[in-house]
Amino acid sequence: MTQQETATRFAPPAQSPSVVPAEARVAPPPQLSILMPVWNERAFLESCIGSIRAPEGMSIEVVLVDDGSTDATGDIAARWAAAAPFPVHIIHAPHRGKAAALNLAYARASGACFILLAGDDLLVPERLADRVAAVVGPGPRLAQCGYRTFWHHRPDRAGVEYDPRRSGDHVAGGAASFNRAFAEIYFPIPEELPNEDTWLRAAAIATGTSITPVDGLGLLYRIHPRNSVGPLRSFAETDLNLQQRHRAFELAERRFRARLDARGAARLAALCRAERLRQGRGLARLLLMPGLTWQDRTSFAANASPLLYALKRRAAPLLKRLLRL
Repeated sequence: MTQQETATRFAPPAQSPSVVPAEARVAPPPQLSILMPVWNERAFLESCIGSIRAPEGMSIEVVLVDDGSTDATGDIAARWAAAAPFPVHIIHAPHRGKAAALNLAYARASGACFILLAGDDLLVPERLADRVAAVVGPGPRLAQCGYRTFWHHRPDRAGVEYDPRRSGDHVAGGAASFNRAFAEIYFPIPEELPNEDTWLRAAAIATGTSITPVDGLGLLYRIHPRNSVGPLRSFAETDLNLQQRHRAFELAERRFRARLDARGAARLAALCRAERLRQGRGLARLLLMPGLTWQDRTSFAANASPLLYALKRRAAPLLKRLLRL
């Protein structure tokens, strides 16, 4: 189907009807592209886009893909694009899912560095400069900032803050930043995957790309009933979603087979086996198998059965602080 694209750019006015200023014709690419896949985000989008502000001296652009929304998402995005002090490119596409929307956004983006932002989350703009600085340089670079959850319907309920220095090779998509060299590895995201962050992790493992921690809070993650995973989902929903997400490890083995070293191959193989054990309720073997970190063991185990999942949800605030599930 035809994709309709609307782009808003701000440039100095022409000196005469027949003269286009040179700076408008040869504008340098932005330092940062923010890629935004959105789908029926009417309830959250205005607060999300209100959190996007360019750091002083940094050029940014936003590429927003409206993934077949049937609510007012497109209207909200259009009004924002008309008034934003930086380029906002809007792509309207039929609904194909988050991975496909991010692939479209990347194909349109021209920045040197990238951040992924869901339409229901909030940026911390004061941290953007640090997130970009962490990935500037030659070769593939990937970084992760701290992030904190907050409850959309329960503002009185405390969220949980995640420290990137304690995350191992786990990556939250909205907390990640990366340069174009890593983007060329990461994209296209396999469209059968329901999310972007497990593929980020798998691509980093497969290519030996280390994850640089960025100190400080850079993202606020909203908890609400439409989250694909999280404390408001049942075990059955979470179990199915994790089966789909964890296919990223197998897909990475295939895509990056030619460049896998022994360490990356062993790590991906261990994660694939851990998912099979999780699905098969092989808890004892899961806890004892080699090649997993303690974060892996606790995360896989806590989602291995309805009972363990219920215990995890009941004790979630304490467990997440101690074990980073």
